[in-house]
Amino acid sequence: MKNLENNNYFSLNSYDPHTHGGQYLENISSASWVSEALFTALDLNLFETLETYGIDGASADRLSQKLGTEAAALSSYLALLESLGLLFCYQDSYSNTIITRRYLLSSSPDYLGEAIKLRQLQSQKWSQLKSLLLKSKQTKRNQEQVSLSSEQMDQLKTKAIHQLTRMKALECVKFFPELSGEVLIGGPGARTMADCFLDTFPDLAITLLIDDEPYRINPASFNDPQTQAINICSCEELGTTATKNQHIYSLILFTGLFVSKDHQSILNQLLTCLPMLKPQGILMLHDAFDEHATLMGRLSGINRMMHFGGQVCSGNEVIRSLEVAGLTTTALIPLETDTALIFAGKSPDFIDILALTPLQRLKHPILNIGFDDVLEIATDSVIVTEFAKNKCAFGCSSANLKHCQANEIPFDETARLLASYSRAFLIKGTPGTGEFQRKILEAERLAFTGGFHKAFAFWAGPCHICPSCDLEKPCLNTKNRRPSMEGSGIDVFETVRNNGETLKTLAARDEFIKYYGLLLLE
Repeated sequence: MKNLENNNYFSLNSYDPHTHGGQYLENISSASWVSEALFTALDLNLFETLETYGIDGASADRLSQKLGTEAAALSSYLALLESLGLLFCYQDSYSNTIITRRYLLSSSPDYLGEAIKLRQLQSQKWSQLKSLLLKSKQTKRNQEQVSLSSEQMDQLKTKAIHQLTRMKALECVKFFPELSGEVLIGGPGARTMADCFLDTFPDLAITLLIDDEPYRINPASFNDPQTQAINICSCEELGTTATKNQHIYSLILFTGLFVSKDHQSILNQLLTCLPMLKPQGILMLHDAFDEHATLMGRLSGINRMMHFGGQVCSGNEVIRSLEVAGLTTTALIPLETDTALIFAGKSPDFIDILALTPLQRLKHPILNIGFDDVLEIATDSVIVTEFAKNKCAFGCSSANLKHCQANEIPFDETARLLASYSRAFLIKGTPGTGEFQRKILEAERLAFTGGFHKAFAFWAGPCHICPSCDLEKPCLNTKNRRPSMEGSGIDVFETVRNNGETLKTLAARDEFIKYYGLLLLE
């Protein structure tokens, strides 16, 4: 796969002023080309066909004959799929890659074909975004330009939501070392969630909440042995029985809540279920939230708005609403995909039941201080060099001044300190310097009170903690003094790059500035 490791064109990262310019806009404007390339491959049944040739694959000419395509055009198209990482080419012979075999072959349990086909249909409505924003009264185009019957569309949606939810459900189950009793699950993908939980905990008794939302659960689909452990009920039935069946559920799980309803009505529905949660039970919310995978989340929000009248909401707002209702909550817990979790309970002891790492519990509280990002990193990715120390001593106007000397650590000591830690947070923010440094101190305080007694912070730049500083007198605020990364011999540029971020020197005063701090955790 040529140059794939250097290609962040398709990563859907947010705008980065250090690396993005006019080409970034060109990339956005042509992003639909990428999705069309994928859609076309599925339409041609290309990946399935290629798999029939076995491990040796097939040449472009041979595959062209099989698919009935024009040979030269297919050759260029296959090269594009190779660049996208969907095909592998060796000695002019193409074969499927690992990701293609796992997610794009119908024989795989992780197949995403229907989910991608649904995105193909949804993409057609994005051309109406302007009309939607302007509330245009012009005659709207047919929402589904591909001729599918209502029944076919429902079947496609059901399969798609199953495939998308399964990726996330497999992660969700891992938060429970053990689970027993009765469980209530609602929302799009509830049946898939139930299946994954039953695969791990076969003795569970699960109730599925069904209603008229998109991707409604079809009771007729309950035809396999596993469904003997699954009951279904409507929202109306649940509301009727809520007062009679208090404290019965060990887990109440809602997934994809904000696909179609407004924030408050969803929370009201959720709160009606709370009397049915056991005193030590757990409430689990799974959805796309604005604070995690923000760009992809907001794209999903527009897509939900156009198709279902839905939204992507703020996880922090949901957490505040749950706290007002008297629940103890976790911070937002990001999954490896573009969704995240919020856990809540009537008793703070529920957190001890979950398989949450201390860093998972800490990340979003630190992010909420006001940083741009918080990255969990290994301390051996932090680069300590004599160059960084010398650059401070000989290339900075603050060298030898009190507010700079006071926050330095000798080069050798920095290396020894880092070696005594295994994990850290690389924390990204923006000027001003004093404000950033005060936030770093608050992050260290949160880590310390959260159980990391060895929490130790490095910030950026000479000390600007105090409103005024007499550079001729000894420091009077040693409690809040911390070393700077660069002043202690840390090569910030290489450390940042080692962890997938971008940082460059500034060519002009008005260019965008990034600050990075380092929080050691043990």
